[in-house]
Amino acid sequence: MKLQLGDRWANRRRGKRWVHMYDNSCISGEAVVTEMDRIPCGSREVVTVTPDDTIATAVAKMAEHQIGSLVVDDPRGKLLGMITERDIIYKVTNGNHNPRDTLVKDIMTRDVACCRANDPLLNVQEIMAQSPVRYIPITADGVAVGMLSIRDVLVHRCATAREVRDLVIYSLAKLAESKDPETGQHLDRVQRYARLLSEELAKNEKYSKQLDKGFVERIYATCPLHDIGKVSIPDHILLKPGRLNDREFEIIKEHSAIGAETLGAALKQHPEAGFLRMATDIAAHHHERVDGTGYPDGLVGENIPLCARIFACADVYDALVSKRVYKKAFAHDIAKDIILDGAGTQFDTDVTQAFVQCESGFLDIKKFYDDKQTADA
Repeated sequence: MKLQLGDRWANRRRGKRWVHMYDNSCISGEAVVTEMDRIPCGSREVVTVTPDDTIATAVAKMAEHQIGSLVVDDPRGKLLGMITERDIIYKVTNGNHNPRDTLVKDIMTRDVACCRANDPLLNVQEIMAQSPVRYIPITADGVAVGMLSIRDVLVHRCATAREVRDLVIYSLAKLAESKDPETGQHLDRVQRYARLLSEELAKNEKYSKQLDKGFVERIYATCPLHDIGKVSIPDHILLKPGRLNDREFEIIKEHSAIGAETLGAALKQHPEAGFLRMATDIAAHHHERVDGTGYPDGLVGENIPLCARIFACADVYDALVSKRVYKKAFAHDIAKDIILDGAGTQFDTDVTQAFVQCESGFLDIKKFYDDKQTADA
């Protein structure tokens, strides 16, 4: 049987239980889970399976309800654990088990982190930091009555630029380690590549005023948010070892718009926050191309925000020289040739010129993390 995990971009349907976690209350001035009506949230659908259901049944429910996490409960509705898309991918699909014969209880996660509807969000954040899943159930008397996602918490806590910074560090560290272990230090590397490129480009008189110290600090701080939208992309697409088909590629391209939407929600509340504006620009436009053939908006040349043009070069370089689930790492010289071949089509020519001028710095950064990875192995 071929597993067909759900397409989350279809219209979401109601599940077995639905909760409205809204009472606009606070505890000692702290935001609580029940305040989630104030933010644009993801699905709070709760769909359940029993321990004795087959994996085929679980997959069918995921597909029907367009969700990636199911609650496992007993006949009385008591929470016993969870089963996720990731569990199925790693333990069934990759393990060559027959989904018609494998039962939910054979692969379910039993030790599930939970929260209650009146828990302060700071406490929930700590629970999520210790949990390997992106959704945790909200329980009442041992019954799952709702689901809370990292994105819910992220958007809600984006009340000030400082809160955003704190939560971004938590969220990205969590996402980096949970979505793909091979990209765990990607965020650290691209931060340094982007800062180096910005500092080099600032030597160009054309950009000397725009690329001031504040710009360099902001691009370093915000560029890790570039792929935050991938939190909503199904694991079976993100972790696919082979080439994506056309439909899968269209789905994964949505991460730019999703990330921009998530950050844009906070930016609307705080339009004065330059940190959020740059983060939104990078998330939205780091896959644009200067010839207008990129996505999501097909922007051309200098219509692409400068921070996104700079980061695009840093991001592609790191992707080229790093091992991924679908490719081996390229040598620096090959990556350099690819970037220079893309000057004027994929990349801004001024940015590629700056890349050449600070090439030794790129090599130093790459060597530092290569050595670190070897030492940690």
